[in-house]
Amino acid sequence: MVWRLTRPEFANKLDGAGARLFGGRWNSRGRSVIYTSSHLSLSVLEAYVNIPPELRDDLPVLQAVRLSVPDDATVRTVGPNEFAVLMKEADPIPACRAIGDEWIEAQAALVLVVPSILVPEETNLILNPAHSRMRDVAIVSTRRFHFDSRLVASRT
Repeated sequence: MVWRLTRPEFANKLDGAGARLFGGRWNSRGRSVIYTSSHLSLSVLEAYVNIPPELRDDLPVLQAVRLSVPDDATVRTVGPNEFAVLMKEADPIPACRAIGDEWIEAQAALVLVVPSILVPEETNLILNPAHSRMRDVAIVSTRRFHFDSRLVASRT
């Protein structure tokens, strides 16, 4: 099981359209992927840090989406050593995107498992919606998710 937080209108979509429009750490703009995390708590952190600070006074209500990924899904893993090399780059984002873009193009694995930048001991799992096994990924549950009010950035 993996988790993602998304706006309500995208909760039932597994097409990677948002990542395609804007790109992300592990994909270039124009390439569809679905960012998920191994735990809902990590999804919360990942979503929160991607909200611009000036918008943290009015945190959005999102949907927590729990997904089932087949146990036998093919996986490409970015291990700790490879990750450490990437993080030593002057600008690691292009290096991360190169790995992700190569993984997308190869179509060899449904899942790209990467350490979280925020908590490197935990993992994010990126899904390739164009992979043939994506049809075996299922939405298990969705629910409204409200950020705790203590996370609101108050203006003083």
